[in-house]
Amino acid sequence: MVGYWDEMFALERRVDELMRSFFGTRTTPFFKEFRPTTDVFDRKGDLVVRVELPGLDVGKDVKVSIEDGALLIKGERRQREETREDEYYRMETSYGSFTRRVPLPEGIDEDTIMAEYKDGVLEVVVPKAATQIEAPKVKEIPVHVAKPIKAA
Repeated sequence: MVGYWDEMFALERRVDELMRSFFGTRTTPFFKEFRPTTDVFDRKGDLVVRVELPGLDVGKDVKVSIEDGALLIKGERRQREETREDEYYRMETSYGSFTRRVPLPEGIDEDTIMAEYKDGVLEVVVPKAATQIEAPKVKEIPVHVAKPIKAA
């Protein structure tokens, strides 16, 4: 299951990069939401969610909760000082609200979940959750090759 989410997050990052390269970071409605880099991995049977949140006041700007069987990390990166866009030579920093949702296996003990913020990185540890994640079932679909169309 973790491998599935790794692939989904990687795909999401590639789409974000493509859209940013085409539209830029500030000129499109696709980027109203700030998307912090998020890693989800197994550490000795514990599910670890690591989110890069440099410069945020985690006490005011970030909320970690469990909702509908998922770990929810919500927050907002605010621009601290007002600078007009025409004063920038380059603007790559994204601002705005974000939500990161990580599905959790059933039966975890929510009271044992720990969150720590250090050096701009929020790390949430869900003890023993990685051992409860079932690997996704894989069914291979045969691909039939169509006959080429002959040119006239």
